[in-house]
Amino acid sequence: MSDEVTGILPHNDDLFHHGVITKLFPSNNTGIVRIESGREVFFSYEFVILTGEAKSPLHLKVGQPVGYDLGWTPSGLRVTKIKTYPTSSVQAADTSKR
Repeated sequence: MSDEVTGILPHNDDLFHHGVITKLFPSNNTGIVRIESGREVFFSYEFVILTGEAKSPLHLKVGQPVGYDLGWTPSGLRVTKIKTYPTSSVQAADTSKR
């Protein structure tokens, strides 16, 4: 995992892979997550399942650490599930690295 992604991810015991939202395109209802390998993978607001703190794709923010799951679609590899974490756990993980 790249140092850029590792430095801001929460250390959770869930089974999700961890990445960061790098781009959001509200006009197209899509976004991009940088996954653990450094690759950027698209997701569609319509087809992604949200769990955790965010109740709508409109609550997602660029730079936000997320858990994710991938799946194959007719358009290729896509993020199919996104888990958002409480802000306090992200800040606690960040400060413990200092």
